[in-house]
Parts: sequence; structure tokens; C-alpha cells
Amino acid sequence: HNREGRATSGPPLIVNVRPAASTVRCVHTFLGSRALGIFGAGHLGRAIAQGLIDAEFPRDKLVLCHRGTRLTSEAVARANLAALIVDPQELVRRSRLLLYLVRPQDYGAIANFTLREDCVLLSFLAGVSLSRLPVKLSDEQCVRVLTSGPDTLRSKMGIAAVYPANNVLASELVSALHLRMIALRRESEVHAFTALGPCLPIALTHWEGLGHDVNEAELIETAQKFELADASVLVKWARAVQPRGLPEAERLRYISEATTPGGVTEAILRGIDIGERLPVALEGGIRRSRELSVA
Repeated sequence: HNREGRATSGPPLIVNVRPAASTVRCVHTFLGSRALGIFGAGHLGRAIAQGLIDAEFPRDKLVLCHRGTRLTSEAVARANLAALIVDPQELVRRSRLLLYLVRPQDYGAIANFTLREDCVLLSFLAGVSLSRLPVKLSDEQCVRVLTSGPDTLRSKMGIAAVYPANNVLASELVSALHLRMIALRRESEVHAFTALGPCLPIALTHWEGLGHDVNEAELIETAQKFELADASVLVKWARAVQPRGLPEAERLRYISEATTPGGVTEAILRGIDIGERLPVALEGGIRRSRELSVA
């Protein structure tokens, strides 16, 4: 692959991943005595850490870091992950596989650290292309992964897009986390995937919470307009995982937890709030993803 996003061969596809007993064999071999580091311990970072622990990934090879805010520290402690926290410098030094999970607008946070020469970086940042990451790694050492929200990871019903799709380490982690994998032909497809994949259950929950009906055919049409593979599968997935019948406070908490400040979901919700139809608001989310990728 290359970090400018040229197409890789083969059609886009959705792969149903069924985790095997030993789900991370290649990751174990790759790490050797080194660690898997999660750089960023927000909602998604914590959910991924817990998912890996659930998949019997050894805790002594798992490290996390964050900016040290009180709220994050408290959330990490509640999740029983406090023992895994190290300072960012130590995490970068120890990690041969590094999962990058900061807010999209903070994508430059890793610029202050020197990554190991043998490190593979998995970037989970919506709207930030691989070519913009301030790291001195080859194209082969950088992989883009986009997952659905933390709630879908916890319920083992999530999806993930991976580019390039042939990276064994990323595929194995996706499998271990019980995520349904969507392979992308080119990196530019992440914009439509973000809005019409991970963001869609949140948008649907907000839309229906305001008393509107959902037109699934219209949503599939929007996805097809952006040449997104298996559009109907994504829409059906979103309908299956969106929470229903939540009390108002729970609904708002769900939406808040799944929304990154300045991110794509927030742009979609803002569009809905100013009276846009759902497909129009989703297209606004795609535009926001593109804006973030060149900001």
C-alpha cells in the first residue's frame, strides 16, 4: 500500500470474523518480549484494552497512556485498567505494536516521541490520513483502523474498516475484538465508511429520539452514492446495534459517549439539530471527515 491512498487490488469486501481459540498468535510472535501499547485511554481506548483482556491477551504485555486528566484517570480506575498506565515516553519505548487513539484534532500528539524502528502503528483516528501522521515509519509500518463505538466493542457486535486490508496484525486484532471486518480498496473510502458505518447507530438514535421515522432505502442510496461496498449490510448492522427504548438520560449519555468533540459524529448530529434530513446530515459528516483529513 502507500500512504497517499492509491487503490489496492481486489474488490471491497465484508468478512465475518469468527475468533479462534488462540486469536492473537501472530501478534504474540511479532511482539516477542515487547508490548502492545494503547496511546490514548478515552472511551474507545479503554474498550479496546478490555476487549483484548477478554480475548486473553496477557495484561503484562499491555500498556496504556493518556494526558493525565482527572476524569480519564478515574474512568481508567473504574475499568480496572489503572495498573496498565505508564507515561507516554515509556509506552513508546516498550511498544512494538502501537494503537494510536487520541482525538483527531490531537493527531500531532505523538510527534514529541521517537517510535521504535521496528514499531507497527495502527491509527484509529477518524478523518486523519496515514500520510499526515508525524511519525518516521515506512508505509508498511502504518495501518489505518476505524471501529464502531465503544458500546459495540463491549457487546462484541462492532465493525472495523482496515486499510491496507492485508495487514495480518490488524486483522488478528480485529478478530480478537469480535469485530466484523470491512476491507477498503483505497484509503479515501474511509470518509463514507466513517459516516455510514460507526457514526450511523448514533445518528439513528438521535434521529428517532427526535420523533422522526427512518427510511432505510434512502440510507442505502446515500451509501451507494459514495461507492461504499455492501451498503445494505452496513445499514442493517447499524439498525441491529442501535439501542432502542432507552430512557432520555441514557439515550443522551450513549450519544455523548460516542461523540468526539470536533469529529464526524458531532457534525452529523449538528446537521440533524438544524433541521437537515438524515441523508443530508450524513453527507455533512462525510464532508467533515474530508475536512479533518486536510486540516
